[in-house]
Amino acid sequence: MTIRELMQEQRERVRSSNPAERLAAALLIPGVLAERLRELNDVHLGQVLEHEVCSDLSVLAPELTVCMEAAERLRRRRAGKFIAVGRSRASLYTEGEHLLHAESALYRARIPHLLLPFQRNKFASNTFVVPSVAEAKDCLCDAGFRETPRFLTLLVDIQTGRSIRLYEGRT
Repeated sequence: MTIRELMQEQRERVRSSNPAERLAAALLIPGVLAERLRELNDVHLGQVLEHEVCSDLSVLAPELTVCMEAAERLRRRRAGKFIAVGRSRASLYTEGEHLLHAESALYRARIPHLLLPFQRNKFASNTFVVPSVAEAKDCLCDAGFRETPRFLTLLVDIQTGRSIRLYEGRT
C-alpha cells in the first residue's frame, strides 16, 4: 500500500462502527504508516506533509502521525545546535518546537494528552493535561526534558530552554 492508501485506510477505519476496525485505526495502521514515512527522504516527507496534511489536521486522523514523524526527524536533525530563546527571528521560527517535542514523546509512549487551553493558535499555551503526571514526567525526561526543583509539574526542554506544565486530569 502507498502512504496515501494507508492514510485513507486509517480514515475509513476510524469512522467504522466495528470496534476492532477502530482499534486497528488507532494502534496498527499508525505503526505501519510511521515505518513507511521513515523510508522517505526529507524532500518527499515534506511533500506528504504539504499535500496530505496541512489542509486537514485532526487528532484521530493519520495526519497526526505524519506531523509527529516530521517533527521528530527535524528535531533529530537540529540536535546539538544552539537555539536562541529571545524574540529574534530564530525564536519565532522555533516558538512551538518544545510543544511538538513533548507531544511527539507522549504520543510515542501512548500517553493520552491534551494541550490546554484548546485555542486556534496551538502555541499559545504550554499546559498539558495527562492522566498521570508521574508517568508523563518519566516519559518526557527520557525524551530530553529536565525537571525543575521549585515546581514539580514544570519541565524544561533542554534543546530550546522553553517550559511545559503538566496537569493531572481526565483527557
